[in-house]
Amino acid sequence: PNIGSSGFSVNAFRESSEPMFGRFHCGMLLGFSAGLAGVYAQPPEAPSGGPPPGEAPPGMGGGGTGTLVATEPHFAVNAEKQCNAATTGPVTITGYIYCDNYFEFWFNGALVAKDPMTFTPHNAVEVSFEWDGVSDKEYAIMCMDYASTSGYEYTETDAPQLGDGVLIAEFSDGTVTSSAWSVFVVTSGPTNASIEAGCSATNLGACVVETVEEPAGWVDRGFAVDESWSSATEYTADVAGWGRTPSWNSSASCCGTATSPMTQGPLPLNGGCSVNYAPDSPDGLAVAVVQSECLDPTVVLSELRSTMIWSSDLERDNRVLFRLTVPADTVSSSVECPVCDAAVKAAGSQRERKEVRTLSADEWKKVVEAMWIMKTTSQADGVAAYGASFRTYDYFVVKHAVAERDLRGDQAHGGPMFMTWHTAFTLEFENALLSVDPSILALPYWDASIVEPSVFTEDYFGSCPGTGPGSEVVDGAFKNWPITSNFTLDIYTTATGEAIVSPFAGSQVGMLRGATSTRTETVVMRFGSDAYTFASNDFWKCSNLDGYWNDWYGCAEGGIVGGLSLVNAVIHGGAHQGIGGKSGSDSSDFEDPTTSPNDPIFFFHHANVDRSAFHWMANNADKRATYYGYPAEDVTGAGQNAGKSFYGQSLLDTMSDAWPFTAQDLGFSDSTEAQTNADILCRVAPPTAVYTYDSLVACAAGDGSACKATWEAAEPTTTPASTTVVAESSTTVVSTTSDIENTTVAGSDQATASSASDIGAAALGLVVLLHRS
Repeated sequence: PNIGSSGFSVNAFRESSEPMFGRFHCGMLLGFSAGLAGVYAQPPEAPSGGPPPGEAPPGMGGGGTGTLVATEPHFAVNAEKQCNAATTGPVTITGYIYCDNYFEFWFNGALVAKDPMTFTPHNAVEVSFEWDGVSDKEYAIMCMDYASTSGYEYTETDAPQLGDGVLIAEFSDGTVTSSAWSVFVVTSGPTNASIEAGCSATNLGACVVETVEEPAGWVDRGFAVDESWSSATEYTADVAGWGRTPSWNSSASCCGTATSPMTQGPLPLNGGCSVNYAPDSPDGLAVAVVQSECLDPTVVLSELRSTMIWSSDLERDNRVLFRLTVPADTVSSSVECPVCDAAVKAAGSQRERKEVRTLSADEWKKVVEAMWIMKTTSQADGVAAYGASFRTYDYFVVKHAVAERDLRGDQAHGGPMFMTWHTAFTLEFENALLSVDPSILALPYWDASIVEPSVFTEDYFGSCPGTGPGSEVVDGAFKNWPITSNFTLDIYTTATGEAIVSPFAGSQVGMLRGATSTRTETVVMRFGSDAYTFASNDFWKCSNLDGYWNDWYGCAEGGIVGGLSLVNAVIHGGAHQGIGGKSGSDSSDFEDPTTSPNDPIFFFHHANVDRSAFHWMANNADKRATYYGYPAEDVTGAGQNAGKSFYGQSLLDTMSDAWPFTAQDLGFSDSTEAQTNADILCRVAPPTAVYTYDSLVACAAGDGSACKATWEAAEPTTTPASTTVVAESSTTVVSTTSDIENTTVAGSDQATASSASDIGAAALGLVVLLHRS
């Protein structure tokens, strides 16, 4: 049943089956838009966009489409079904409420919040309250759309209008607004009888507004709705509009800009900043507002997670009561969160991954030499010389290929398991590297936002594009890095000695490359550009995002979350395309989605992607009990996995069970037990991982400002509602609800925004820009 909580009224997102692609040629800067739109199952189909399919593998392009959001978003609701954590005491629930124009909110009979702005701007308010963890959760909200005694607003202008109200809210327990809420209309007008008697915008004196008494105790615990209440009616932003969104004036610490419901003009007091209209104070009354009460509703709320609701009459019902009771035992999924028994590491005990250019020449030399040993030593000889953690370099290329080519669906990309799989993959590589030379201490990472000194030099990764025949990389620390010929999968087995079942058999010419490759070059090729980079601030926007696991993934892989364009960069896939690139239809080694680890830069790049996820987990430590909101069931893939649900995606699934990671592979224990996504989130989280990052250590020791993102304040925008038809009994009132309150104040220079359906033109849902590498 649709009871308004996560997993019931919030449909798990479904990814579009038509990925958008972006082509990137050698020498071009990475900065165009491409994306894969993820949509819910029931809303209208998302508009397509970008170059046609077939141009390039998904995820190779730039970041979010459209104008970037200028204010920091917060996601109170997980769009996925997360596991259920045991409740052992009181729980703090947070959320966001937007009502056009004013609301009051009660939880379990206690008043939680009142909207400080009674008319405009159309602000969302952050709320926080305690639930005892035992009783049912009872939500009660009074919403009021401004209307005069005639039912009209802007009555002192030449064009009075019927306004429209709307409520949309999301809470961190998964409760969201939907038709499951009950509604009671207190005030409505003008009435049908008065309209029949001549009430109109030009004859307000004939208009009558009716008011009924509020049900006694309607906000109290235990109140039961009766037949006088009805189910809420759902609306879209195209119909109801988001209104005239606010702007926070940080220098004056006030919320603007307020206008008069009578004249439509700005309120003169304080320039309309943190000012409310009052009949006896035409200039306005100053009101105390904090920034968390002056939020852009289009940033903190989304029709992808919740629904705009009102009574059946959007325009004439002006004071409306809403109630919802959520049983205490309501859960978001049937999956209980496993208990994480990993020990928290002692301070200073974790090995520290550092940016590659901060290593001394000797430290870097050790890394390079160890990788060459891995590349040129057999598995048997390596284990004999360096111990059980040794792996050949090609082992990792093949393991990646087996996961990517799984017949059920890509086990390492195109879904939430992308990061858990690659975290385990990078950790196993680090363990192998350190088995060769323990003095290395940790795998370095490459931060592509740092452009000087370049890493595409003789000292580091060699030229990009490659300067040898066929764009081979013939310089750098890994010059002439060989690609295996006459490849066979038969020499590889799982950790328990079982044969690996996979369709992967190498390239068309027998090399350790993707199945479609016809290239015969025997060393690594690059067709991209050494000009590739991304903005450091984009990295920190994703790393600090207040949201859930798939929200981080959407930001890091596509730049768009919940239809909002957050960043221009693609932290993961952009490097594969920008550095690797294509030559005609031929992929370079780093760009080949199946065997991209062939290029040694792979592991340094993926350590940096892991660094973003590591910072994100540290910043969202309050979600650790639910495994950061990782999807626990009903998971559907994205990109190449669009529309696919298969084993390996969900929280408790073994990762790539055709060739799984064991606890021994990852250094957790001597066990050969295959590891799940949950195991990685438990044992490779910031407090429990064997490693950490220099940036996390530095920011923990300082004020943390170096690890934060900068968000520019947004200008107030408007999203007018469309034409609506309001019907009651036998009388039909047709009105174009352009909602003067929703339009730009006359004489101002504020821009008018497009409708909500245009936010991120390619997306109705989580937009993920995927590279399968």
